[in-house]
Amino acid sequence: MPRGTILVARARAAAPAPTRVARRTAAALLALCAAASAAGSALAQEMPGMPSATAPSPGVLIPRVQARAWFLEGDQTLLEQSVRLEYGLVRDLSISAEIPLYQGFFDPPRPSDGAFGLGDTDLLVELRLLREDLNALDTIRASVFAGAELPTATGGFADATLDPCIGAVFTSISGRHGVDLSARFTFVTGDGLDAPLFLTDLGEDFVNLDAGYGFRIHPERYGEERTAAWYLTAEINSVWTTAGQHEVILAPGLLIEAPTYAIELGVALPLAEDLEGDRGAAPGLDFALLAGVRLLF
Repeated sequence: MPRGTILVARARAAAPAPTRVARRTAAALLALCAAASAAGSALAQEMPGMPSATAPSPGVLIPRVQARAWFLEGDQTLLEQSVRLEYGLVRDLSISAEIPLYQGFFDPPRPSDGAFGLGDTDLLVELRLLREDLNALDTIRASVFAGAELPTATGGFADATLDPCIGAVFTSISGRHGVDLSARFTFVTGDGLDAPLFLTDLGEDFVNLDAGYGFRIHPERYGEERTAAWYLTAEINSVWTTAGQHEVILAPGLLIEAPTYAIELGVALPLAEDLEGDRGAAPGLDFALLAGVRLLF
């Protein structure tokens, strides 16, 4: 579940050795993702940290790789690398799977000392209900989706339960402006983690509410040749449980979309949070960094 994310420097005096190692690893992951963009391919405008109503054409596979570094309270760090594969089945119908890999530098009993593990795999089927193309660039689209978080987690990085979900997303592109709105409800079937890492590990049903805005800063107008487009993006990513806990994050970023690839860079900053559950509290977010690449084959 996404917490959103542009590179920010933040110095901390006398950080413990595991945290310094985590940050060096995070920097390497971010550089790797940026370098990988030379091989890629882009779709219509998508926000880095939330769903959109864009979808691949039938028979088209879209890989997306993202690296995140979560810097949490108490000098705790979580590194995440996720791979999402989205495939167009027929017109307006697609399927996607997202698999996260984690490395934890938490205080015990959470995963510590650089322990690796998988998170739950996100499997979704998306049906586009509306597609109104106003011209070659401007469009209005809306989709619904359903699926589940599959119990693939290892090493205490998620609850490893089968959690169904449903949701909807709206996308509008008008000139240099783009807007995305999405909502997703997840039915949690497990009891949660004894030492939760995220708000979604508390064992409560939860809803993701996301809103994103993108402004194309270059080019001001497209010419005869399609060039890479640069967007400034801003997202509000929020999670709310049925028991009242919540987390709201501001995620500004930079999106570069070319005919054959897309690069995503961003930062996540906390706005509001209540992370205390019956079985403990998830650690609060200081900030997070994101780098990602989308390809089209």
